Amino acid sequence: MSSTGTVGLGILLLFILLMLAFASLGRRWESTFRELPGLDALGNAIERAVESGRRVHLSLGTGSVSGTDSAPALAGLALLKRIAAITSMSDKPVVATTGDGAMALLAQDSLRTAYSDVGAKDRFESISGRMLGPTPYSYVATLPTMLDTEDVSVHLMVGSFGAESGLAADFGDRQHAMVLAGTDDVQSQALLYATAKNPLVGEEVFAVGAYLDVSPLHKASLRTQDVVRYLVVGAILVGALLHTLGIGL
Repeated sequence: MSSTGTVGLGILLLFILLMLAFASLGRRWESTFRELPGLDALGNAIERAVESGRRVHLSLGTGSVSGTDSAPALAGLALLKRIAAITSMSDKPVVATTGDGAMALLAQDSLRTAYSDVGAKDRFESISGRMLGPTPYSYVATLPTMLDTEDVSVHLMVGSFGAESGLAADFGDRQHAMVLAGTDDVQSQALLYATAKNPLVGEEVFAVGAYLDVSPLHKASLRTQDVVRYLVVGAILVGALLHTLGIGL
């Protein structure tokens, strides 16, 4: 194994060990997060949807399960489980849509697990996890009809999106829904920042699970990322200092 591979493996093991350590601390270590207005408003928006008998919609985007673009959709699945538990007693439980068939199956499984965990297995309907279209624009083209017929008042977009993201966010705004949107593509983030009233920028999309207290591992991952950042910055500073002093590594 090359030196680069050894370093990478070492960082991965360190990351795993730190996550397990922080997760074991659980709720004994109080978490402090910076304020994200969109996530702060999300809880109230979901409560209003439940009380008024309207629907919460979560779009997992158009990425595939096996592709490199699956990470934000997996973050969306964690959010889906949390929202499903909150809306389990609503007349209109959450509905999740995607442009990938395998991702739709994962959404159905997440919903089934969430309802089972809160003792509401009878609330699960396979149609709550749907594939709307096999291509980005065929997926987006079906959104207006779905948002209208399902009477959606909270339109969440947490997944992989391309240029179609601007249209998806705009359709939610035209429905007068609360729109919260985030993805990992930089260009799509720029579109969502301009079209979504509550955009998630950069890594904020991967912090949603921690903010909504989905599980101790989500908070542990944020703490681990902070520690690794400090270690990387420290290593860079030490390396720069040694190079300045003419000391090779």
